Parts: sequence; structure tokens; C-alpha cells
Amino acid sequence: MPDQQSDESTDSSNGRRRIFKGLGGISAAVGLAGCSDSGGDGSDGSDGSDGSDGSDGSDGSDGSDGSDGSDGSDGSDGSDGSDGSDGSDGSDGSDGSDGGDNQTPEVDADAATNWDNYSVTELAVDEAMMSLDVAPDGRVFYITKGALFGAEGNTGTSNINYIYPDSGDMGTALELPVGTFEEDGGQGITFDPNFEENGWVYIFYVPPEGELEDPDNPYMLVSRFTMEGDSIDPESETEILRIPHQREECCHVGGYLEFDSDGNLFITTGDDTNPFQSSGYSPLDGRDGRKNFDARRTAGNTADLRGSILRITPEDDGSYSIPDGNLFTEANGYADEIEQGLAAPEIYVMGCRNPYTISFDEESGNLFLADYGPDAGSWDASRGPVGIVEYREICEAHNAGWPFSRGYNYPYRRYDFESEESGQPYWPQNLTNDSPNNDGMTDLPPVKPADVWYPRSWEGYVDAPDWVDMPTDGERSWSELPAGGAPMAGPRYRYDESFGEGALNPYFDGKQFIMEWGNNYIKCITYTDEGGVEFEDFLPDEEFQSPNDMAVGANGQLFLQTYGPPWAGEEGKIYMIEYEG
Repeated sequence: MPDQQSDESTDSSNGRRRIFKGLGGISAAVGLAGCSDSGGDGSDGSDGSDGSDGSDGSDGSDGSDGSDGSDGSDGSDGSDGSDGSDGSDGSDGSDGSDGGDNQTPEVDADAATNWDNYSVTELAVDEAMMSLDVAPDGRVFYITKGALFGAEGNTGTSNINYIYPDSGDMGTALELPVGTFEEDGGQGITFDPNFEENGWVYIFYVPPEGELEDPDNPYMLVSRFTMEGDSIDPESETEILRIPHQREECCHVGGYLEFDSDGNLFITTGDDTNPFQSSGYSPLDGRDGRKNFDARRTAGNTADLRGSILRITPEDDGSYSIPDGNLFTEANGYADEIEQGLAAPEIYVMGCRNPYTISFDEESGNLFLADYGPDAGSWDASRGPVGIVEYREICEAHNAGWPFSRGYNYPYRRYDFESEESGQPYWPQNLTNDSPNNDGMTDLPPVKPADVWYPRSWEGYVDAPDWVDMPTDGERSWSELPAGGAPMAGPRYRYDESFGEGALNPYFDGKQFIMEWGNNYIKCITYTDEGGVEFEDFLPDEEFQSPNDMAVGANGQLFLQTYGPPWAGEEGKIYMIEYEG
């Protein structure tokens, strides 16, 4: 394992390159920007407010072009599967554990990390599983896309299937017609907080073209359905929210659903932008007829619902209200902008690329986000950073930066796709959206750096051009994570004394599970008392093909979903993971 940088280091001998080179090798960078009380947020150094324009001409590399279709089309594009470190055991109950009343049994770290103490049971095999959730009564539900990626035709049937984990009984609760162009289809499912009383289920899907009122204005849809027994009544559908969506170009739908403990519904939406003609860097093409190649019109647009995490409060009559604390509200001083249609009050976090998965932690009240990264394999002095993926622990509304920056506020540069000339970087703390496709505000909220990130290539990551003014205050480096491009957010495990057989050892109490679609691994994040994070492997000897979702069961066991792409010779699977130590 490489040497770790000191959190308190003030030695400037390595200057702005310390975050790249480290003291003993390449390390995973951790910005601590989210909900930690310690550490800096990077805002003092990463914005480049000195106005330097990078005109020194240093060239860097042009990076990969993503033309193989790996970027976001189904989560592929990760690289090797190196393992990271063993991390800390979190047994002191740090970070959020003070809110629980459970009497946690004695932690046995050795037994908890002895992988022979676990059973992994395959419960279901299916194609193109997109997300899963566990109902309050313990049934496991998952939603399928409706067609394989690349399949002929633009329509299909998404299945919402259920599994009884104890008996293995399973069936189909709903067959839902969906549009299946590129990444479109069935996307997300979650249960109303009062599901046991009202039977309400929320589904994110793309309607087929034949059901659109206006084919020239397609949309994605979040709807509420009613379940009785094991069946969801298709006639019970109540539309909650329509989200604009173009069907001319791939990619990035998002589509994950999650409730918080106050009854607010989080909805993730991708930037709905073609990334494959930007050489792996940010799609900023402002030429006529190229709007679907410009993510400034969506993720960078305060008036657009795409490229964001939305937060709404569904009402019983099928309408919704806006909870306090969203990014653009009257209380935040945006009354005029909302009235003029320049700001969407539904936005909680803007500036996301493809936020495929999120998870909410009831104990801390924080949301955990995984956001896919672009394809560039190295820095380019005329364009911007190597492809970077992000994890964020979110406790307040903010701008995540895409398509203007990534990671620790590493900026992209303005780029003229016609002349192939570069301009000023987009400084994240003084950000303007100058796209001709922007119909929102010009001046944007400042960008919060990510909490955890890793690049598509570590070799490409360290080779930054001289104009990049890297932050140093609050900088952190930790043990190596593999390079990759497809992060997945799993649950933060909270041990409960009411859990039954199969529950994980309380060693995992407070740990956050993460997955990597391309690298086929599962890891845990431990949040330390000092405001940092540490990583460790989970079931490293198991061969999970493209893990893409995870949930905690009623008895404290884990349920894992894999996508298992057909080109890898695999189908998707649902596994039950139980601890038997």
C-alpha cells in the first residue's frame, strides 16, 4: 500500500502537485467536501480565480474518445480490479452512530472479515436488471429495462418482479410497456413510506412513443401505482412528474428513486447528452444543430430537470410540493427566477453527469451519490481533466459542477468545436453558463467538490498540465482505489438488534457499501472521527459480474443485483448475502 499523505501537511515543497504524486505513490483522492466537520472544502484553491487562461500551450494528451460506446450505455468502462486497503473497523460507532438506541453486540472484526463465514445464495436470473428495492414486509422487487442495450426496435416491456427470499417464490407484479431507445426503459422502483397502509409503489420509466401526447416533446416519467397482494394494478397509475427527454441521441438517463425519512422523494436524472463526440472530455458543443451534444443545456442549466438530483414531496392527490432546502426556492432568494422560468425548484443537486444510483441514510439524514465519469484517459491542456467519477455524501443542496468541472473542482476549458480553439477554464467558484442552449440563469451557484473520486487512469491523472492550480488546503490522499468509470452507491449499513439470522456482523455498522460496474468489486467506506474515509474489500473472492445495486433486507442481510451483460456471457442476477459466523 502506498504511503499516505499527512492530513496536516503544510510542506509546500511538492506544491500543487502533492495531490497527484503523494509521498509514496498514487493514492485515491478524498476532498471531504460534503458533511464532514473537519477538513477543507477545496474552495480556496480550486477555482483558479486568478484568471489564468492556460494559454501557455502545454498540450497533454487527447485521451480516449469513448467511441466504443462504453460510456454510460450500460455502465461498462471500468478497468482493473485491484483491491484497495483493509480500512478501519468502525467499531467505535463514529460518524452518526450517536443517533441510534440499539444495543450493538460485541464486534468481531476477524470473524466479520473471514469470508468463509458468508453464504451467497442466487435468487433470480434475468436480463437487464436496472434497480431493486426491499418492501417493508421483506419481499425483494426489481425492475428490468425492457430490452437489452442495442436491441432492435424502440419499444419493449419492463417487468417489475418480486422474490420471497425465505421460500424463493417469485413472480411478476407488473408488465409495463416502455420506450427502449438506447438507455431508455424501466429504470427505478421504490416504496411509499406508508406502503403497508396505502400499497403505493413509485416507478421511473420512459413511456413508449405511441403513448406520448406529443411525439415532438418526449419525456421520462415518475408514476405512482397501487399494489394489492403481489400485483401492481396498471390502471392505478398516477403521474407524479414528467421530465424532458430527447430520443435522438444516447445517453444518460439516471432514474433512481429513494425516499428520505421525511417523506421526500429523491429522483436522479442523467444529463441526456451524447458524450461520444467530445474526445472523452466535457460535451460543450454549442454549434447549431448540436444541442444534444451540449450538457450545458441540461446538467448546467438551472431551469432543466436533467443532470440533477430532484427532491419533491408527493401528495396524496398525485401532486407534489417542494420541500425546504432545495437549491432554488423562494426562501433562498430565487422567487423572481422561479416565476420567470429560469430556475426549477425541484432541483436539489444540479451538475450531475449520470447519477445512476443513490442511497439515503436515515440515521445521519444524508444522501449518498455515485456519478459516472467521462472517458478521457489523460489530461489535455486544451480541454480539461482525465475522466473522473465521483462519490458525494450530501447533506445540503449544491451544484456538483458537471459539465464545467469534476472531482476536486478540476475545471474544463471553454472549447470551440468548429475552430478547435480553447478559451478560459470554467472556474467553479465564479461560474457562468454561456451556452446558446441555456434557457436558465447565466450566473450559477458555486461548485462543491466531490468527497471521493477516482480517475479512469491513474497514470493519466498524475500528468496534469501546468495551468491547473491544484488545491492544497484540506487536501487528503488515501490508499489506492482501482481506476474505473462506473461507480455504484450501496446502502450505509445500520445494525439493529432486531435483525434475525443472516444479518451482517455489527462490525459493518456505519459503513457505506460501494460497487464498481466495470471492475466487478464491492467495497466499504468507513467514515472516521477525523472526517476522513477508509476503504476495504467485501467478499473479494466472489465473482460478481457488473454489480449495480444493493439493499439491506428486513433481517439485516444484503441483497445484491448484478447486470451481467450478455456480451460478457452473463445474465443479471439477484443474490442474498448472509453472515453465518
